[in-house]
Amino acid sequence: MAEPGIAGTRACPLCGETRKILRYARAPHEVVECPDCGMVFLSAEMSYTKQVAEHDFLDSYQVERDRRQATHPILAFISSWTRRLKPEIGLRLLAQTLRWRPAAQGGRLVDFGCGDGKFLAEAARYFLVSGVEISSRLAAGARERVPGVKIHVGPVTEAQLDEAAFDVVTQFSVLEHEWHPRAALAAAQRALAPGGITVIKVPNYASWNRRVMGLDWCGFRLPDHCNYFTPATLAKMLRGTGFQPLPGSPLDRLPTSDSLWMAAQK
Repeated sequence: MAEPGIAGTRACPLCGETRKILRYARAPHEVVECPDCGMVFLSAEMSYTKQVAEHDFLDSYQVERDRRQATHPILAFISSWTRRLKPEIGLRLLAQTLRWRPAAQGGRLVDFGCGDGKFLAEAARYFLVSGVEISSRLAAGARERVPGVKIHVGPVTEAQLDEAAFDVVTQFSVLEHEWHPRAALAAAQRALAPGGITVIKVPNYASWNRRVMGLDWCGFRLPDHCNYFTPATLAKMLRGTGFQPLPGSPLDRLPTSDSLWMAAQK
């Protein structure tokens, strides 16, 4: 019997196909692949209510971190050490955003899945910002970090945003968590003004590290990550929701990287 809040069957979130090929399993979760379009995803759907109540990011992140520390202590140590050498996360996300919407242009920006507001605090130097966050705990942190900024609490698919009001919609580490990713992209479409852009970061299922590590790959967080994108499946989903993916750097989608970056225009 399925857990409360879990639906037994989930169609492919990209093409709607119901047939599935099992790729990975960690009970009670199954990672499957669509035989038609190649999209990889969790086979059972979770309600937003259950997601918020039992898999808040602040809790699930620590659970996964502890699990990796116990199973791969050396890799966990290396990852923690190398993370200190990188720029602060808000600055890294801002740099990616400014690649596609230069600071001189400014405009209005809404950050889907804004977390505790680290990125919003940096982006507010160049944009009029707002955010959407499903976790009330993280949203409270964002309000403290960027006082006076509007933070909508709830799923991005249900956020009441003004239509055609934004120049940029950022979606950093969001679509892999979203049970209805096409609906999330449709929400971005509605929010963007004509010519506006969305900037996206997701785990890169096409990475060589995933092939080597299998279910121990850092991109697998079950059931938090319910969608697993390759450059091809992400571009196809964007086109299917009315976006035009923009030419990027090969560095955005290297198989040596666990992260996949993509920008698209309305």
